[in-house]
Amino acid sequence: MVPEVRALRLKEIAMRVQDQFGNDLLGALRGPVAQSSKLLKQFASIGTPGADSILLFAGIAPIAAVPSNNVSVIVRVMFGREHENYNVNYRESQQAIEHAIPADVKARSRAYLLLKWHGQELCKRTKPRCESCPLRLNCAYASGSMRGRSTYAAIPGSRR
Repeated sequence: MVPEVRALRLKEIAMRVQDQFGNDLLGALRGPVAQSSKLLKQFASIGTPGADSILLFAGIAPIAAVPSNNVSVIVRVMFGREHENYNVNYRESQQAIEHAIPADVKARSRAYLLLKWHGQELCKRTKPRCESCPLRLNCAYASGSMRGRSTYAAIPGSRR
């Protein structure tokens, strides 16, 4: 948010990439996904969602990345209400993508962008616009039938 701080961070990142990776960060990321993710998380302000997005959009791996600005979109549609814990929402959304979208960079990139748009325009964090949503007839949140805490596991491997 603060331009001076952001500029300083970018300079630090550029120097680190130059010194630590010989100006070839992309080459350093071409390895096991877990190792690449761990490497990216060493940079300031990059957590799991950021690392997943970078690996997906750099074409390195077909990660089931979830837009970090609204991880609850899939959870709302499927279960009616998201968990209070961001990480649980992220993982359940990621599992849904893994089960529904082919493990292909192009398909998962498109899914990511559609979810991001849907979360920004319709399924907003506060004041979702359910009346305008094309998914409302199949959405547990819009129907109101599942609002509140869910106690069942609808996705294989889910912790609900």
